[in-house]
Amino acid sequence: MSELSCRICHRTPAANVRFHGHQGLVVLMRFSRIDGPFCRDCGLAAYRDMSATTLVRGWWGMLSVFAAAGVLVVNAVQRGKVARLPEPERARNERTLDPGKPLLDRSAAYGLLVPALLLVFVGWSVVNGG
Repeated sequence: MSELSCRICHRTPAANVRFHGHQGLVVLMRFSRIDGPFCRDCGLAAYRDMSATTLVRGWWGMLSVFAAAGVLVVNAVQRGKVARLPEPERARNERTLDPGKPLLDRSAAYGLLVPALLLVFVGWSVVNGG
């Protein structure tokens, strides 16, 4: 059995993972995904991109709050599989995707305020009977 290679940069080792994205559209929802295998760097880049998009666009629907939360949890589990991989083998002058800033260091992390404020609002409404 041969070792998996990254679908983007063709380096090894790689893990066969799938990252999901979600966009809430008030009444409708849109799901997206990107399938591996990915090396560590390309996998982290894919995870951060898909999850950052979900943080910004995922909460804007009644059921989307739950769908976006589920997508973020699934992505976090899949991220662990690529994060544990060793650094990919690199040939001279060849590069993998740049993983960029960690997810919570990006401006998209402010998207977490939407469900947090929703919980505060619901809690306040329950306490005040209304």
